[in-house]
Amino acid sequence: MADVRVSSRAGPFEAKAFFRERGSTCRRPLGVMTSMSAIPAQPVSPRVFVEDVVPALFAAVELDEAEAATELRLGVVLLGDEGGEWALHFVDGELGIASGRDERCELTLVQTVRDWRSAIWEGRPALIAEGVALVREEGAQALQPPRPAGGGPRPDPLKGISDLRGLIELRIEAEEDDAQGDWCLGVLVGEGALPESPQATIRLGMPEAEAIRVGDLHPLEALISGQLQLEGDLGLILQLQAIAMTAASAAGGGFSR
Repeated sequence: MADVRVSSRAGPFEAKAFFRERGSTCRRPLGVMTSMSAIPAQPVSPRVFVEDVVPALFAAVELDEAEAATELRLGVVLLGDEGGEWALHFVDGELGIASGRDERCELTLVQTVRDWRSAIWEGRPALIAEGVALVREEGAQALQPPRPAGGGPRPDPLKGISDLRGLIELRIEAEEDDAQGDWCLGVLVGEGALPESPQATIRLGMPEAEAIRVGDLHPLEALISGQLQLEGDLGLILQLQAIAMTAASAAGGGFSR
């Protein structure tokens, strides 16, 4: 892999050694980057967003000791015009980005460029765009879980992820008069090649997604009433939900600030 950028908190040398071992090239430390430090108001290309905006946002996040010790490989696959594949490596409080997805990635996000762009700059769907707006206003630290009431490190939201394998698709279905069509996001949990189709799908309509966002509809109520539908490997979805609930409980009931 190539085109690695390194965000150095304690110094660039540890990260340089890490990526050199993996046959990657190492570029300048993020601390001297002069590119965008927040989500830009106007759309940029996926390459600029992943290689410039994401590292700048990461550099502004304060990590505690446990978070800095976390090692994670995150894949990003954006399909369509100007799309591409990247591998983000978090290790020892450093971030390295390489072009091309690494099959060792523990998590991989898969989406069309159109749907990716609509969530960040077009406010669609609001259920996802609300989080983007929060990052735009407060920085990437806005998405960090709060510290437990009694102090100590934040809960690890990735705990248990390594035991899962499969591609889960979230599909928010457009209304009939919406020319943009459905909005989709795929999340591959576990290492390996990208499957041709998802093992499980979470499906709901735009109105239901909005009702969940504003608190008028509870996800469990939506599921029981059929407004939210689960298809495929339900065990995979339920396992992922259990991990999310455990992390939220450890954070004191949720991730809201």
